[in-house]
Amino acid sequence: METLMQEIYEILKDYREDEGNDSVTITPERINKWILQFEETDRIFLLTELKNIFQQRYCSKNKALSFLKNLINKLSEDLGYTNKTDFLENAHFLDLQAEGKSQKKMLELLAMVLKDDFNFDIVNLGNKSKSHYIYIDDVLCTGNTFYQNLKDWLGTEINGVKMLKNLKDNKITLKAAYIFIVSKNYEKKLGQFYHNVDNNFRNMQTTYAMHFLDKEILRPIALNQPEMITQYEAKVTQQADQHAQGKYTYQPNFYRIADTSTVEEFYSSHDNRIRLENILLKKGVEILNKATVKKGNVRPLGYSLPAYKDFGFGALLFTWRNVPNNTPLVFWYSGGDFSPFFDNVRPTKKIANFADWFV
Repeated sequence: METLMQEIYEILKDYREDEGNDSVTITPERINKWILQFEETDRIFLLTELKNIFQQRYCSKNKALSFLKNLINKLSEDLGYTNKTDFLENAHFLDLQAEGKSQKKMLELLAMVLKDDFNFDIVNLGNKSKSHYIYIDDVLCTGNTFYQNLKDWLGTEINGVKMLKNLKDNKITLKAAYIFIVSKNYEKKLGQFYHNVDNNFRNMQTTYAMHFLDKEILRPIALNQPEMITQYEAKVTQQADQHAQGKYTYQPNFYRIADTSTVEEFYSSHDNRIRLENILLKKGVEILNKATVKKGNVRPLGYSLPAYKDFGFGALLFTWRNVPNNTPLVFWYSGGDFSPFFDNVRPTKKIANFADWFV
């Protein structure tokens, strides 16, 4: 077990390292404290599975920098530029998110990449024209931020012409890029753009990602669930119906349909996936049963929507600076007398605007 904890630490050791606050970084001691909260018979199994998951789904700062470097090269190539500087002098990276959101950090990394890899000062972006607009972020889980940011931006004007019209008339291009994208929800947001913005929006933009996530989302199967799980399921169903107040309803989505195929591309095996899902679900329910939770969107496998009938989103994705609350509670939730794997409490820092990151 000591070896496994050390190996996991080596994968995650840059988590929030650049903040200079030892209390939020990952250490072998923190991992040990976390794993001791689980049944002894599950500990080695959990550490083994998490090592496999973190190897695939932990994005270190260096990986994020490499992603942005590759993105510049890819965008320049796809847009027909033979010179990266020419592309950058006609490009504008959108800064649309509120303070404290991850887009600011991605833009900060972009400045580093431009300087170190392309010998280009970020202040010179778009100094010839703003022909290419690029929206970058780290994670698209629900997709709500992606949708709302770009919907609002498309309604803004430049020289009296709305951005949507400029895009439709091929006066500008629009690209989006993420480290992680949950494919299902990205498709849902494209559907919203279709109905609420323009029915050809899908073809008017291109989205890039380091990882598109699909079948690896955690959702247990219904077989052999203990009473505490079925009781919690009934509780969520009741709360969801109360929240909807009869105006609408969602079909239950607590369990995935057991696949006839036992081949797993992400998890170490079919049986290990089932065991992992059940352990994290059970521990999440135990945490919530001890905690005082007033929000209906806090679920054992991560945040959901109050009207949804599920155990939570079940995402498995992590970055050097953030663990989304759409991941299972055991990774980030500190209620219910539980010590989470990651410290996810963010420091308060007011930033006037994008340029202040580089002062």
